[in-house]
Amino acid sequence: MSNAQQTNMPPVPPPYYMQPRKSRWWIPVVIIVGIFASIIIFFIVGIAMVTSSFEKEPYQVKKNSVLYLNIVGNLEERSNDSPFSFLNQQKNFTHSELLTAIKRAKGDDRIKGIFIKGGFNSLGFAKAEEIRDAIEDFKKSGKFVYAYMDWGKESDYYLALTADKIFMPREGMMELNGFAVTSLFYKDMFDKVGIDFFVLGFEDFKSASEPYGRTKFSDSARYQYQVLLNQRLNHFVDAIVKTRGLDRKTVTDALNRGIYSADTLLALGFVDSLIFEEDVKNLIREKIYAGKENSDKNKKKSEKKYSMVSVGKYIQDLPEIKNKKLIADKDKQIAIIYASGPLVESLPGQYSDELQITAKEFIASLKKAREDDKIKVIIIRIDSPGGSVMASDAIYEEIKKTTKVKPVYASMSDVAASGGYYIASPCDTIIAHPSTITGSIGVVMAIPNFYKLVNNVYLRVDTISTGPAATQLSGLIPMKDSDKEKVRILAKSVYDRFINKVALHRHKTYDQIRAIAKGRVWTGENALNIGLIDVLGGYDTAISLAKKRMGIPDSMKVYIKEYPEKKDELSQFLQMFGLGDNGDDEVKSGISQIIAKLIGVKLEDFSMVYANLPESVKKQLLYVAGIMKQSEKEKVLMTLPEKVVIE
Repeated sequence: MSNAQQTNMPPVPPPYYMQPRKSRWWIPVVIIVGIFASIIIFFIVGIAMVTSSFEKEPYQVKKNSVLYLNIVGNLEERSNDSPFSFLNQQKNFTHSELLTAIKRAKGDDRIKGIFIKGGFNSLGFAKAEEIRDAIEDFKKSGKFVYAYMDWGKESDYYLALTADKIFMPREGMMELNGFAVTSLFYKDMFDKVGIDFFVLGFEDFKSASEPYGRTKFSDSARYQYQVLLNQRLNHFVDAIVKTRGLDRKTVTDALNRGIYSADTLLALGFVDSLIFEEDVKNLIREKIYAGKENSDKNKKKSEKKYSMVSVGKYIQDLPEIKNKKLIADKDKQIAIIYASGPLVESLPGQYSDELQITAKEFIASLKKAREDDKIKVIIIRIDSPGGSVMASDAIYEEIKKTTKVKPVYASMSDVAASGGYYIASPCDTIIAHPSTITGSIGVVMAIPNFYKLVNNVYLRVDTISTGPAATQLSGLIPMKDSDKEKVRILAKSVYDRFINKVALHRHKTYDQIRAIAKGRVWTGENALNIGLIDVLGGYDTAISLAKKRMGIPDSMKVYIKEYPEKKDELSQFLQMFGLGDNGDDEVKSGISQIIAKLIGVKLEDFSMVYANLPESVKKQLLYVAGIMKQSEKEKVLMTLPEKVVIE
């Protein structure tokens, strides 16, 4: 080839380098989650279209009704509906709503009596006694109260003791065997695997950390729990002796023997009759029509109709107060701020159904009540075992600030201990029920160390640091005595501040409060005797004291505003995605319209369908929503695309 030919040839192109393709790993994940969510949505839409012709009717209480009281599990001070409960038709009720329902039923001509159905409730004794007091007051109207239990334990029977008659089926059984505190102790297990815990409790009675550092209860813990158990037993026995007309020795001996069959309970005089629930309902029918005119009395059984109305339905149709003169001025209101659950620093996770107290939410509620000119007295209703020191202190400071503007009362429910008592201490007046568990003025620390575990599995630890303090509390290096002393000094300073603050508000010295502190728990009854509270009583007592402070007679009704203000359930759902946090009605309205257009039915009809979905499907909806929300913060998640439930 000549040089001329070479000159005319096109230049050789540069070598081609392929650009590395960006990973699209997230696409299958999105597709899987999207498909799963779509299946659920189309499932709901399909049913919704079939049932769209049904209209949701507001519940109305009929004449000849009986208030049906069935408490399963615990009864919360405030509602804790899930973000999807706006689709649920079933109305849950709170402790205060139950008390209100019983009070209003007393003067409601439509309600002829109360039917208590036992079923392994887990009520604390303070709440149970407040409910018992309300039922006893209801009976003053001359209306009947019947109780029926297939099974049950002390808390069920304690509530049933208020009834005129207690019924059981012949094959029923009751767990009446006294009270006990049982705890697991992990020290031997942790020793076996090589985990050491450095445990601190201020002081002797602060037993929360004992499971990590001991193999059984300390003498101090055993003593304080035995005192609590004996007091509870005495209250329980007193109630049986008073209502069943039995002597104390008979009752005590029976409880010491244990679990009982229905026929034995009948022989002992603990119940009145062994019949089935349907027979009890027939007795109720005859009771309702017994006082009627002859024309009603002689009706056939099928014509003697009555209705059982649940508490959840009854509170939707409470009778109006006829005498408007008994209602105080709207410009004089009481605020009740609920502090229910453990004190935590951050907001509860979307996977948790547990009530929690966050400083941010509580302080926001307190500010609203403080700045509302119509609210004259604030009541903080506490049902908390304590928790975060930071959250407790932030709430404490805000309450202290509020007491300079308005009267603030603390009303203790089942538990107001440790941090729960800490936030009550700056209040002007502290009210506790005799059975409230309170006190526990102290702090606790349990710090794990994994050095032995790491060595047991032949791992080795090496460290590069800027100084000896950099490895303190690392968990992989044995704690030095000097490190332990620093932690002890830190915990002691928190404990001292706790005592000093209580001493300030209870008008006592440091030594006087320390003598009754040391982490010890007290009943409300004992707390009054040692000066930790001011008044014995429950929810109603707090309302009465607030009325008195406002110059309103106790016989008059007052407007009560509850905090945190209950968000409608659609708002709760939107807030999971950062929408509608400020009560944005426009956003909520827009979402509602979108749902309506997508499924072609009203949101109310959609709600009715959701209420009838299996619980497993509802949980899946919540789980998928949780994943979507969490993915906003973390791009990589270690989680299943759906919730796996093994039953």
